[in-house]
Amino acid sequence: MTSAPVPPLPYPGPAVPAVDPAPLPSLPARIRPPQVLLSVGVVLLVAVALAGPSLAGDVARIGVLLVAGVAGCASAWAARAGLRDTEEACAAAAAALALTSAATGDPPLGGGPLPALVLAGVLVSLRVLLPCPLSWPLGTWAALQVAALRSLELVSAGVPRTVLLLTVALTGLAVTLLTRRALARVVLLTTAPWLLAGVVGGLLTAATAEGPARWLSAGLTVATAAALLPVRLDRAVEPLLGPPRLVPVVAGVVAGSAVGAALSTGGPVSLPLAGWLGVLLASTAAALLTGWRRGLLLPAASAAGIVLVVLAVAQLVAAARWPALVTLLVLSALPAAGVAAVRRDERPDAVPAAGGCLAAAALLSVPAGLLSPGASAAVLTGLFAVTLAARRGMAADLRAPTGTVGAVCAGAALVVLALDAAWGQLTLHLAVQGLLSCGWGAVLARGRDDSPETAAAWRTGAAELGAAGWTAAALAGTTLVEAWSLPAAAALLVAAGPRLLDGPSWPAWGPGLVAAAAPSTVAAVLQPGALRPVLVLLAAAAVMALGARTSVRAPLLTGAVTAVTLTAGLVVEALPLPLAGALVVGTGLLALGARHELRPIAGFGARLAEMR
Repeated sequence: MTSAPVPPLPYPGPAVPAVDPAPLPSLPARIRPPQVLLSVGVVLLVAVALAGPSLAGDVARIGVLLVAGVAGCASAWAARAGLRDTEEACAAAAAALALTSAATGDPPLGGGPLPALVLAGVLVSLRVLLPCPLSWPLGTWAALQVAALRSLELVSAGVPRTVLLLTVALTGLAVTLLTRRALARVVLLTTAPWLLAGVVGGLLTAATAEGPARWLSAGLTVATAAALLPVRLDRAVEPLLGPPRLVPVVAGVVAGSAVGAALSTGGPVSLPLAGWLGVLLASTAAALLTGWRRGLLLPAASAAGIVLVVLAVAQLVAAARWPALVTLLVLSALPAAGVAAVRRDERPDAVPAAGGCLAAAALLSVPAGLLSPGASAAVLTGLFAVTLAARRGMAADLRAPTGTVGAVCAGAALVVLALDAAWGQLTLHLAVQGLLSCGWGAVLARGRDDSPETAAAWRTGAAELGAAGWTAAALAGTTLVEAWSLPAAAALLVAAGPRLLDGPSWPAWGPGLVAAAAPSTVAAVLQPGALRPVLVLLAAAAVMALGARTSVRAPLLTGAVTAVTLTAGLVVEALPLPLAGALVVGTGLLALGARHELRPIAGFGARLAEMR
């Protein structure tokens, strides 16, 4: 029996069942008796070292240092003998004893940062000579922190203390990146308090200091925030850092707050500059970053930019500096507009950002005295047109934010004109916006887009055109019923959109034709004058001819009913009352007879001879 042919290379080959990794043994299963003895010995030595200086003073501290030296020598001997556990235990004892001696007591052996710094240098040397034990780098980091704590008492509050805190934090972040996996988490956890205290102090100093001190604190704070980003890429400490975007966002918030605090001087240029830098940073990052850099740096840049903009806008609004705020908004729109022009895939986000900034600038230009209400409304309506043009090149599921910004611009233009009581300009803007909305609906219909957005565009445009007609009628002060009915009828017809051409005639044509015909027919019958009846009959004849020519039922029947109703009404109005009554009764009987001939009921189907 021949085997099945082997598929051409490359092919995945037979499926291999996945093998679960062996579970990590429990702690008791990994510890051996010598390790227990070594651990207990280290604990006892450190306990004696902690108690000795408090009982015997400097003499005990000298003794502790001697014992630490002996333990270090024992660690070196164990390294040469290949006793790794003994080497680590003796190194831990030596480091702990030396730290105890350096961290307690008065000068010259215990006070100030110098003993701890000397000890850190010694431990670094031992780390070079004996690279295996973790206790040497761990002791070095602990000695540096002891030196930093001692230095806090020597430096004054403000910029010097902030510089010290941030320097320690930067050192800890650097050590986290350079040290071994087992030590990196310990260093990062012990760096966190320094980082928090340094950032708080840096922000306060950047906001309150003067001159170069302000920018020194801000620069160190930004550097510390930037140092968090490479730490986020370190696999050793990844479980301690939370979701992937958390550290970049925190770094961006810290950096943006530092720069914003440094620029919050109240000068005429600093606050607009801060906001513009924020927008420029976020826009540039969105336009240029790609790959893994985008995933790491874009959240940080966006967070920093948002913080800068929010801080600048909040301070400008609180100070009622409207011209400066308008300048900031216009400058903020430029980077977003540039991104929209350069990167097509970023337009769904960049166009709403630029449009929102420019719309806010146009609105605030009125209280700032830079634009009149009419000019502001013209800018807003122009922005509405721009958003419609920009939406044409976007996917249907991505253009909603741009549409929302455009709708807000259009509504804001109408509100500005209404508050200014500029009713003539309001009529013009309603008509222009209505035509633009209908044009957008036509664009969607041409693209065979059957989404609800198409119908909404036609209905919105129709409503605006109808409102423009009614506003014009109100301004003219006319009493003609057609001045009110015809705009409504036109709006109903426009709202139907493409259905006028290919949809059922009654839902598309019926409401608009009835709204146009019924009020004029009633007015032609009840009000005096010969011109209106003639015009209504001519219009009805034209509508009937149009319906017959295009094979559309609704115009044909609506025109016929209008002509018959108007003629009957005029006849009834002209005849004496008895003849008019006879005409009405005769018409009613004709209608009743026709109905029951069409749908016979009991009694109406019997012959006269059959009746009793």
